[in-house]
Amino acid sequence: MTNNSKVRLLSMRNSILLTIGLISLFFLSITSIGQRSQATDKHHFKRENTSTKQSDKSDLWQPQPGVKWQIQLEDPVENFSTDAQIYDIDLFDNTAETITKIHQQGARVICYFSAGTYEDWRSDADQFSSSDFGSNLDDWPGERWIDINSSNVRRILTARLDMAHTKGCDGVDPDNIDAYDNDSRLGLTEADSINLLEYLSSEAHSRGMSIGLKNGGDIIGAVIEYMQWSVNEQCAEYDECDTYAAFTKVDKPVFHIEYSDGGDGGDGDDEEEDEDEGRNTKLKKRVTQNEKSKACEASGTDKFSTVIKNMELNAWVEYCY
Repeated sequence: MTNNSKVRLLSMRNSILLTIGLISLFFLSITSIGQRSQATDKHHFKRENTSTKQSDKSDLWQPQPGVKWQIQLEDPVENFSTDAQIYDIDLFDNTAETITKIHQQGARVICYFSAGTYEDWRSDADQFSSSDFGSNLDDWPGERWIDINSSNVRRILTARLDMAHTKGCDGVDPDNIDAYDNDSRLGLTEADSINLLEYLSSEAHSRGMSIGLKNGGDIIGAVIEYMQWSVNEQCAEYDECDTYAAFTKVDKPVFHIEYSDGGDGGDGDDEEEDEDEGRNTKLKKRVTQNEKSKACEASGTDKFSTVIKNMELNAWVEYCY
């Protein structure tokens, strides 16, 4: 074979090898892209599943409109004889054992805490920073508005949700979320409250707990999707019950409170003893029929769960029927 022939043969072999190499690289590239695409699609699918799971409220406790309830925020609950199906009680003052006793009665438990104010008697009061504080609350000694946008405040509130979950609460009742409607000296807006409630609802739901809106009628439309109920104070007195009826229209309850000066548990001579349904509660006076009519027959309250309470929110309660 001549030298020229050898050169041509070597060149042809190199060309063939180069072509084979390029073809191999092409198929390897296609395979790699396909694998990356599958991996990306699979990861995206997982993210979608996670998001769907977080937004799926089908496994959360959803009470129905008209359910009978009791709210007691003063002192630990000791009287379990009421036939209320839901108890709204103080998160800090009641133990896991108390919540277990309520569950043993076949009732559910909502745990109350303030999400928008500092209370100097709480066990976690020392965790707030001076920069978290706004103005004092009128008529509520030891209580101040707090910056609900503060990362430190959010950390404290998250720890309270952990406490509620550990104690066995079925849901939470975060109070004082309406700083936008008060002189907090923090410049808080409705948008700030909406953001807080979105955060709290996400955190509560991730712990298997339901959550409700406390008052805050101006932001119902923005948060009702995330809330399982409303807790309202005095909508009959202020002619606002039609606003809160937005909840019952979507089959979510409104736990409605109207206040009376009855049942303050004082030691006056006009006390009487109530032994109805096995109770033995000292009452200052009975609620008048006029008070009851105003509380129970206000426009929009047809499906509300209405209670008449004193301002102390102790064990005393009157129902519409």
